[in-house]
Amino acid sequence: MKAAVMMGAKQPFELRDVAMRDPGPGQVRIRLRASGVCGTDTHIWHGTYMPVELPAILGHEPVGVIDALGPGVTGFTAGDRVGVGWVQRGCGHCLPCARAREVYCENPITWEQNGGGHAQFMIAEAPGCVRLPEGLDWASAAPMFCAGCTVMSGYRNARPRPGDRVAVLGTGGLGHLALQIAKAMGHEVLALTNASDKTASLRELGADGVVVLSGHAGKALRAIGGADVILATSNSMRQTSEALSGLRDEGTLVTMAVGDEPFQVKPNLALTRQLTIKGSQQNDRADLIEVLDLVARGKVRPMLEVYRLEDVNTVFDRLDQGAVRYRAVFDLGDDA
Repeated sequence: MKAAVMMGAKQPFELRDVAMRDPGPGQVRIRLRASGVCGTDTHIWHGTYMPVELPAILGHEPVGVIDALGPGVTGFTAGDRVGVGWVQRGCGHCLPCARAREVYCENPITWEQNGGGHAQFMIAEAPGCVRLPEGLDWASAAPMFCAGCTVMSGYRNARPRPGDRVAVLGTGGLGHLALQIAKAMGHEVLALTNASDKTASLRELGADGVVVLSGHAGKALRAIGGADVILATSNSMRQTSEALSGLRDEGTLVTMAVGDEPFQVKPNLALTRQLTIKGSQQNDRADLIEVLDLVARGKVRPMLEVYRLEDVNTVFDRLDQGAVRYRAVFDLGDDA
């Protein structure tokens, strides 16, 4: 099969023919149709997020058609349209697994062991697979298995109330989805961005107001009345820390981004306004099902740049430059 192979940190990817494996017990093989390219892929490529055994096939937003079943697999058949996220199965022995919270398993089975989605085929653990809604196209479905699920979980973890004003800090691959999710749920939504050239597109996606940040994020937000909930998807922990002061009393900030800087909180600010601060990752599978449904019904519309697998180095260069609007996806059709 053809695969985009990471050879080393910041080294060009190589398009290679690699051996195609058969699924083992409890596994399926998926003929991939699309694979989303996540910001986390770039952190891994930079060597700053987590070590991977090289050479490696990245990609944790894959969707496609099951073409083979391993021994013991039930509930799926060849031809099923599915996707699979980062954690495919827990170890089954730890306390989080006993509580059915595999997302916290310290030794999960993921794409790291089975190989990622930037290829024509992949092996996946059957319990990690989720069927796609009828009619949902491959390219739109793929980013939901990380970006979409992450922000849907962040929204649910914020526990917003009807009538709450929601601000989205960071308007890239995650943020443009968070904006649409909050809007689909009936909120007034503000977009806080560093990019003035995004103003028109953010309004088209449903933002009731767009604030182009040129100074302190919290002061800019308070100047327009503040927000009850901030969904923070920015990698700038400085701006995320600043944004706290833009919360209304008893407000909630949920941060969903990977960052190297410390996240700073002024104790008196959190105390006197009784603020809530949460971290959020992909949480319940119900969040993934919900966001897939929103996309299938046209309530959320991912804005995509679609590429062929041979364009892998172009894609990673554009992600490095912050030039992608707003999510990159590989089209892995029959001639990929």
